[in-house]
Amino acid sequence: MRILIEVTHPAHVHFFRNAIWEFQQRGHTVAVTAREKDVTVQLLENYKIPYTLLSKIGGSKFALIGELIIRDVRLWNFCRRFKPDILTGISAVFAAHVGSILRKPVVVWDDTEIATISHKLTYPFATAYYSPDIYPKVLGKKHKFYPGLHELAYLHPSQFKPDSKIVRELGIDPDNKYCIIRFVSWAAHHDIGQHGFDYGKMLRFVEDISRFAKPYITSEGKVPVELEKYRLNIPAHHIHHVLAFSSLYVGEGATMATESALLAVPAVYVNTLRVANINMLEQYGLVKQTDNSESAVKLCYEYLIDEHSRDKCLAAREKLLADKIDVTNYIVETLERIFEKTKSKSS
Repeated sequence: MRILIEVTHPAHVHFFRNAIWEFQQRGHTVAVTAREKDVTVQLLENYKIPYTLLSKIGGSKFALIGELIIRDVRLWNFCRRFKPDILTGISAVFAAHVGSILRKPVVVWDDTEIATISHKLTYPFATAYYSPDIYPKVLGKKHKFYPGLHELAYLHPSQFKPDSKIVRELGIDPDNKYCIIRFVSWAAHHDIGQHGFDYGKMLRFVEDISRFAKPYITSEGKVPVELEKYRLNIPAHHIHHVLAFSSLYVGEGATMATESALLAVPAVYVNTLRVANINMLEQYGLVKQTDNSESAVKLCYEYLIDEHSRDKCLAAREKLLADKIDVTNYIVETLERIFEKTKSKSS
């Protein structure tokens, strides 16, 4: 089987990386097409995953439209050479368009219910749409559900073991309290009209947190010069080891909030966006969410002064894992099943 995997976001690298290795072990051929966004390319190189770069994310609505056209053409040309049997990706707007033209099956993975523009551009061209079972929408007959989360493709205990040695080698003491603070770029189409931290109070927020735990900032864009000393400068593929030994995550990114929860790290999600996976994790007791900086500080304090907060999160995570699956295995088995079904129909 020849598989085309579309990667347009750093989280997509994590979602597919274990599946890529498993596909290769099973004798399949995999090609990855990438988009320059945040640390996407860096992650692919860190994990030694060969890729072909097709585009760079646009910085405006019109730039995104231009990228859509250019990337569709470039992906079409790439697939004419690679000749995939099946195409897949998260959101997978570009793969869906090209796969439809090629008359090849396109498997889309989606956990962002508020990405309505993406759905309209993708769903009509996809063969199958797969979402976690907490997804609040049913997009049609092609839409399937599974008991998992995207982040369980790489943070399920069978796929990831936190290593304190790696953290120490990065100059961070896993035995001392530290927290991860995440700022996003607000460039995604579903971020329009949304907000997180009050940027005018950002410095005060970080200073307040530093009274209880050493802050490390990870950001998709620039931060005020006064906060540069807190920036976390590590190889991108080591972030989950660092996150796993932190005392707290607080940030605007839903993906990293979910990752923290799956690592049993107390998490505070600061964003006006309300998404199904964060709501579910809040019900398990793994995440607290707010849309303003003052409330975020209070929630962080509650976690940091509670000596049992980590133990509570560990117990909550065990309940979650009992209800969910190893998503990497599901990805591999799903693509193989759809390919075999397609092959039998054409023979």
